[in-house]
Amino acid sequence: MIKKSFIGAALLGGTFAFSSPQLFADVPIVRSQADHVASSANAVPLARQSSSTPAPDPALIESLVFQLQNVEGLVAEQRGIIEELSYQIQVMQQEQKERYVDLDKRIQRLQEQVKGVAAAPAQALADDKSLALTDEAILAQYNAATALMQERKFDQSIAQLAVFAKQHPDHPLTPNAWYWIGEIYLVQRNAKDATIAFKRIAVDYPSHDKVPDSLYKLGVIAQQGADAKTARQYFERVLNEYPNTQSAKLAKARLESN
Repeated sequence: MIKKSFIGAALLGGTFAFSSPQLFADVPIVRSQADHVASSANAVPLARQSSSTPAPDPALIESLVFQLQNVEGLVAEQRGIIEELSYQIQVMQQEQKERYVDLDKRIQRLQEQVKGVAAAPAQALADDKSLALTDEAILAQYNAATALMQERKFDQSIAQLAVFAKQHPDHPLTPNAWYWIGEIYLVQRNAKDATIAFKRIAVDYPSHDKVPDSLYKLGVIAQQGADAKTARQYFERVLNEYPNTQSAKLAKARLESN
């Protein structure tokens, strides 16, 4: 009995002896990160890796800053041009509106005068018949000349307006005829003849409503001709002599913009 137990123990011990190396061989050996880095011959320290990043090129930075400044300058210049064009458009629109409003008022006034003559007593109508017909004919002549202007037949309009002004030098619409002649010359970029037309209004019809508009136009022509001194004189004259007119507002805006 004792022998059998001894033999069994011996066999069991032998089994463990042969199987133990196999069991321990299958267990992986875990190495720490520090051991791995230390054991590697080609390992580079982290501090050395981060310090290898190339420094920015000062010349490249200076070039980029210079280009940025150029772009900003171009943007500012374009913005200034846009603002100037916007201002000029507003001025032109306002001037156009004022011209047509003034023209409508004067035509309406003449039409009322003609109606007043037509409503007069029969004897007075007979006495002033030639005058009433003359007013109607004058109004028709003026309207025909300005209609050509609206149709952009500028040369024909100038010719008929000049004839009108020559035939009726004392008529209330004659300063308007000279004013439109000046405006057409401005459209045609004929500053010399436009100046003559506007000056005629200021000299020959000093009490007419078109005088402040004519003085303002003379200031604009001088300003466009790089004659800042003369332009300022005209604008200041409009402000001083006709402060409550639309032309005074436009003249003030011109003075403040320079």
